[in-house]
Amino acid sequence: MLAILTPSGRRQYAAAVCSSISVLMAGSTIGWITPILVGLLGPDSEVPMTADESSWVASVIEVGNFVTPLPFGLLVDRWGRKPCLLSIAPMYIVSWLLVLATRSVLVLYFVRFVQGLAMGVVFTVLPMYLAEIAGADIRGALSAFFQGMWYMGILTEYCVGPYVSYQTLAYVSLAFPLIFLLTFVWIPESPYYLLMKGEEEKAGVALAWLRGESSPARVSEELQSMKMSVEKEMLRKGSWNDLVSTAANRKALLIVLIAALAEIMSGITAILTYASQTFGAADAKEGLTPDECTILMGLLVLMATVFAGGVVDVMGRKPLMLASALGCAVCELIAGVYYFLQEKTSIDVTSYRWVAFSSITGYCVILSAGLGPVVATFQGELFPSNTRGLASAVVAISVTISSFFWMKLYQVIADHIGIYLNYFLFSLCCLVSSVFILFLVPETKGKTLAEIQSDLNSAHPPKPKKMAANEAVL
Repeated sequence: MLAILTPSGRRQYAAAVCSSISVLMAGSTIGWITPILVGLLGPDSEVPMTADESSWVASVIEVGNFVTPLPFGLLVDRWGRKPCLLSIAPMYIVSWLLVLATRSVLVLYFVRFVQGLAMGVVFTVLPMYLAEIAGADIRGALSAFFQGMWYMGILTEYCVGPYVSYQTLAYVSLAFPLIFLLTFVWIPESPYYLLMKGEEEKAGVALAWLRGESSPARVSEELQSMKMSVEKEMLRKGSWNDLVSTAANRKALLIVLIAALAEIMSGITAILTYASQTFGAADAKEGLTPDECTILMGLLVLMATVFAGGVVDVMGRKPLMLASALGCAVCELIAGVYYFLQEKTSIDVTSYRWVAFSSITGYCVILSAGLGPVVATFQGELFPSNTRGLASAVVAISVTISSFFWMKLYQVIADHIGIYLNYFLFSLCCLVSSVFILFLVPETKGKTLAEIQSDLNSAHPPKPKKMAANEAVL
C-alpha cells in the first residue's frame, strides 16, 4: 500500500479509482433494490407488485448481464478497453431516468435488464484493464479495487436508501455515471491493448503516464517486455478454440472459473440482495433495525475489501482464497443452524439474533477479504493477450448464470422450505470450493503477466507433433 506514496503508485491508483467507478455503478444497481424492496411490497408502494414480481425485479438484471459478455469479449480487442468501459455510462443514465419518469413493474423489468447489460460489460472488461495497467508489485492491490468499488456502490445504496424517497435514491444513483464520464475520460488506454494494435508510441506514452515518468529507462524496459510478450501471444489470433486448445489455457480457464464460481455459489449476490429481509426474519424486538444491520454489514465488508487490497500482494492469492472459503463455510453453517432452530423447532432464539447478524456479516467480511478480490485479479492476469477478452466473457457468463440461479431460487427456497436451507447449501458449496482451491490454484503474487504466461506454458509444454500439424493447417 506504500506504493501510493510514489508518483508511479499515485498514477496507477488514480487510474484504478476512475476506471472502477464503473463497477461502483454496477454495485449500486445491486444495492438499490435492497432498501426499497420492503417498501415496494408494502401498501404504499411507489410501484405496487407481488412477491414473485419483486423477485424478478431483483434477478432480471442477471438476464441482461448474460447478454453482453460475449459480444464485448470480442469488441474489447477491437474497440479497446477504455471505449468499452465508457459505453456503459449512457446505459446507466437512461436506466435511472426511466426509474425517475415511470412507475411500472414492466418498465422496472426493462430498467433492470439494461442495467444488467452494462454490468456484463464491466465484469468482462474492467478486470483485464486493471491487470494491464498495474505494475507487478501492486497488481493484486489494484485488482482489489474491482471488489472494493463494487461494495462501495452497494453500501451507498444501503446507507442512503432507507432514509430518502424512491425518487431521491434514483437521483443519487444517477450521479455515478456522470462522475464516471467526467473522470475516466482523462485516463489512458491499456498499454497492452495499444501494443496489440501495433501502436507502440501511444503505448509508451500511456505507460509513461501510468508509471509517473520517473524513470524513462525502466519504462522503456517494461514496454519492451510487454511488447515481446504481446507479440508472442498474438502470433495466433485469439479464438474460442484457443481457449481450450492448449493445456495452459485450459488450466487458466479452469482456475478462474473455479475462483469465480466459488464466490458466487457461496451465495454473495443473493445474500446482499435480500439482506434486509433476512435480518428482518430474525424477528428481534430490540436492538438494530434490519436496515441498520444491513448498513453495518456493508461497512464491515468494505473495510475487509480494503484490508484485502493491502495484503493480497504480501500474503499471496492462494492462502487468502483457501482461508476465505473455509471461513465462509463455517459462518454460513452457523447462520443455517440459527434459522433452522427458528423456523423448524419450538426453541426461542429471539434473544440470539446477534448470532444471525454476526454469522452472515462474518461470511461477507471473510469473502471480501479473500475470494472476492482474488477472483478479479486472476481474471485479469492468467490469460494471454490473444484470449483475454474471450476468457473474460466466458467467466462473466458463467458467473451470471450462477448468480441468476441463486437470486431467483433464494426467495423460492425461503418461502417454501426455509431460509436455513439456503445457508446450508451455501456452506456446502464453500467446502467443495476449498478442495478445488487447495489442489488446483497456483500462486502468482509478484509476477508480471509475461512471467505468469511463461509459468503456465512451462508447466504444460506444447506437443511438437500437434503444433506441427496445426502450423501445417495454418
